[in-house]
Amino acid sequence: MSCCGQGRAALRTSQAIQTPRVPRVAGDGIARVAGDAALRAKVPIRYLGAVPIVVRGAVSGHAYSFAGGRAVQPVDARDVAGLLKKGIFRRST
Repeated sequence: MSCCGQGRAALRTSQAIQTPRVPRVAGDGIARVAGDAALRAKVPIRYLGAVPIVVRGAVSGHAYSFAGGRAVQPVDARDVAGLLKKGIFRRST
């Protein structure tokens, strides 16, 4: 025969498995989710040079490869400002 305490412990364990815990964030959770989605957005960037080049995004660390046939590439929105400062890229439409 089992004791009542064991039954409660088993119930807590089963509830912990069934109910995922969501970490709390300070501030408005909706704004944070929208901000996270914006960080994953891609922006088309055009390479203005003639020779193939590979550049690494300063924020994401992603390597972007540009060449004649691939002059326009989708770039992580967080890396756009750094690439535009180089003077050999511009936003593509």
